[in-house]
Amino acid sequence: MSRKCFFIILSIFLYLAMSKPLLAEPVLNGKGAVLLDAQSGQVLFEKNKDEKLPPASITKILTAMMAVESGKPHDLVTVSSNPPLLEGTRVYLEEGEKVVLRNLVVAALVYSANDAALAIAEYLSDTEEEFAKLMNKKARELGAVNSNFVNSHGLNENGHYTTAYDMAVITRYALNNETFREIVSMKLFDWEGKAWQTRLINKNELLWSYKGANGVKTGYTKEAKCTIAASAIREGQTYIAVVLGSIGNNTWTDAEKLLDYGFNNFQTVQLAGPEEVVATLVLDEKNKLQLAADRQFSLSLPQAGNKKVESRLSLKPIGDSINKGQVVGEMIYAVNGQDVGSVKLVARDQVKIINWFDRVIYLFAGIYLVQILWRVVQRWRKTRRPRNMFASSTRSFYRDL
Repeated sequence: MSRKCFFIILSIFLYLAMSKPLLAEPVLNGKGAVLLDAQSGQVLFEKNKDEKLPPASITKILTAMMAVESGKPHDLVTVSSNPPLLEGTRVYLEEGEKVVLRNLVVAALVYSANDAALAIAEYLSDTEEEFAKLMNKKARELGAVNSNFVNSHGLNENGHYTTAYDMAVITRYALNNETFREIVSMKLFDWEGKAWQTRLINKNELLWSYKGANGVKTGYTKEAKCTIAASAIREGQTYIAVVLGSIGNNTWTDAEKLLDYGFNNFQTVQLAGPEEVVATLVLDEKNKLQLAADRQFSLSLPQAGNKKVESRLSLKPIGDSINKGQVVGEMIYAVNGQDVGSVKLVARDQVKIINWFDRVIYLFAGIYLVQILWRVVQRWRKTRRPRNMFASSTRSFYRDL
């Protein structure tokens, strides 16, 4: 073997040895699953992500989020006759009992109390049917278009279903709310109800066992089997794992496999920061417009392998002037040719755009103004011109004769 061939083979061997291989994609027990990058909304792994399946108690993520956004955390809720009749996990609410709305949210998220979820729904919308309509409207606004919610708690009911992707989208939205994040990360909560006083223990075991876990919700019914929406954060990276239709302890294993796959294979790259200039438009020879991102935007990129990240500008029609802070378009980011997210672009300054028609109008107006000024100057010069002194004295001499 020649020395040249030896060095080529050695170089290839060292490259392969030093390159960090991708962790194999997880093999899951659940019927449907998604791993989502919480920052960008990227789907990093999926298994039947759009299959419609019963969600069980992770339904309460949307219920609780709507209560948090109602702006009534300290309102006293009077429990009707319906919540005490529900089966499954409860905090044993009694008819006529008065409970602070925020405490009902905690009971629904931390302990998965069905009666608390129903009390929330009836307080915010009078009936659970009306509340379910609001749930579906909210879900569609968020992009969860393959779900249909019939109740607020997740007990099995005809027409009550979601998908792994839809629940990941809803969970990602909810985690942007500070109050929601605080509640789903609680491990314990002291419950002081009328009929039951106890310490509620969060049913999400990952809060104790998985590094960086910070939420969010588990569920179980006979029909849905085990479901979970889990999130974890490490070194600024946050991933959301959703599993539907898993069995027993496999649920925890499925969620851990998904989160491990995210943390071991991807790295977060910030492509735009809030108010950071990401593009400059040349409007004419005198005017340039700086465009800034309206928010931070990050991507999860594989730690190994080649990824081509591209961006393209999409502008709205621009009029004669642009105001400071005006949204003029968006910057769209793509990885290997596939769109993965975007940021809105806002103008950093106010700019007046002069087009060719304006230039012609200004030219004629300028010429007209010059003519007026020239006439004014001519008249002024005439009034200031001295008279002929010789002619005046001659006329005076002959008059005296």
